[in-house]
Amino acid sequence: MLVNWIFQTVLVLLVAFFLVKDARLIRRFFRDLVPQGYRTDAHEVAADVYRMLGAYMRGELVICALIGLVTGIALWIVGVPYSLALGIVAGVTAFIPFIGPFLGALPAVAVAAFVSQSSGKVVVVLVLYFVISNVVYNFISPKVFGDAVHLSPMLIIIAFVVGGYLGGILGLFVAVPVAATLRILFIYAHERVYA
Repeated sequence: MLVNWIFQTVLVLLVAFFLVKDARLIRRFFRDLVPQGYRTDAHEVAADVYRMLGAYMRGELVICALIGLVTGIALWIVGVPYSLALGIVAGVTAFIPFIGPFLGALPAVAVAAFVSQSSGKVVVVLVLYFVISNVVYNFISPKVFGDAVHLSPMLIIIAFVVGGYLGGILGLFVAVPVAATLRILFIYAHERVYA
């Protein structure tokens, strides 16, 4: 199961890299698919989607930075060595939905177990990661993403559940952008039909 998640995560990162690398060619390909009379409308929708994706990525960076900062400070307070580096690891792995906190906790647990050689610190580290990830992912993250993509926190949570169910880790990565894109398309179509 973990190997599958890691494979899907690497796949998502590779796809994202090539989408960014070949963005101009991809845009031209899709522009040529749209009939001439609808290109202005398609351009407006694409611009809205592009702005939404930028806002979503900024929200993702805020969440990752928050998790890294809070984790680093919490580990420093309880006396875990290398707390700054462990906070950075927690922030970087926070980009991976749902398994990121687990992956970020592994080095901290290892440091607490082998460097501190304290079973009490291992328990404290596990509790810290559990509390931080649950507070951020269940309360702060839906609000940040909701504000970024103009979806309610409840719709964000539903998007994550549906995306994870349908697409695994790949579905989790694209759940919120897909939901926000559908919202943009719905609003645009509604304005065109009822305008």
